[in-house]
Amino acid sequence: MVARHGLTELYEPPKGTATVALIVFVHGLFGHPYNTWAAKPSKSRSKSPRHRSTVKPSAPTSSANSPQSSLFPQQENRQELVKNADEAGTTVFWPRDLLPNVVHDARILTWGYDADIDGFGSASQSTIHQHAGSLLSDLADQREISESYRRPILFVVHSLGGIIVKAALNRSSAIQGTRLKDIVPATFGVCFLGTPHRGSSSATLGKIAYEISRTMTRRPNTKLLQGLERNSEMLEQIGDTFAQTMLKSNIGLRVYSFREEKETRKYWVFNTMVVEPDSAKIGDPYEEVGSVPANHIQMTKFASSEDIGFKRIAAQLRRWVHELRGKEEISPEDITGV
Repeated sequence: MVARHGLTELYEPPKGTATVALIVFVHGLFGHPYNTWAAKPSKSRSKSPRHRSTVKPSAPTSSANSPQSSLFPQQENRQELVKNADEAGTTVFWPRDLLPNVVHDARILTWGYDADIDGFGSASQSTIHQHAGSLLSDLADQREISESYRRPILFVVHSLGGIIVKAALNRSSAIQGTRLKDIVPATFGVCFLGTPHRGSSSATLGKIAYEISRTMTRRPNTKLLQGLERNSEMLEQIGDTFAQTMLKSNIGLRVYSFREEKETRKYWVFNTMVVEPDSAKIGDPYEEVGSVPANHIQMTKFASSEDIGFKRIAAQLRRWVHELRGKEEISPEDITGV
């Protein structure tokens, strides 16, 4: 099962294989550690080879095809653990089912946090920085389990998840004297998917979400939402500090930013770009940029290894893991089953 909060390991290298890297997936606003990355395969498309996972399969609790479930997941998504329901192969959870075929020697994990504000009860009131602190602590805890978890980290992040990871790395860089300071030097690369580095204008995530959630929940998390508005002071501060964090990184932090190519339906009436192209990139001279031919929600969902979005993202992760294979000195403790 995939835990709603914290880290869940999805795949570990086969017995006798050294762990070269940790790949950590972080979802965005209204996202979920499973649902964000899960897709329903096309009936007309032949099935891609799936990898045997280290966790039981779990399934999304709302239809990924409806406009409401895309931007505003239903209440059932807020349960602590997602029930197993895709054992017949009704969904493809690509971090578990497809990615291990590309990077067989990386541990793959997904991290969840409360970014849902559409429930009928009180929403989490955590800020971006508080979520970032939780991510750092969870990663530090995981790295203490064994040497095989103390490997270079590659993040794959969507939307708000990218802002949280940047804030987490900023905090790790500024900390002195605690175990949290070890996360930023361990981070080798970040793959941003539709991250609003400068916020969102006509489709400001915070404004859209607040208008919907205001009628659905007693206490929407306005602090979290307002931080995503266009030209937000918080986003500017996190971005400026992250530029310094990248400069201080002693391993040369790799960054690849993907933008969405298609518009997302807003209020079921008209379409709009959720994250504009200029906001979907950091602007660092060493940053690489690309795109996924999908809207903001569907850009994280791949049902086949033939999907061009999967091919592009997997190519970057493969390249980074290949780099790490040449850099790392493997000890016996790094090898699964030894």
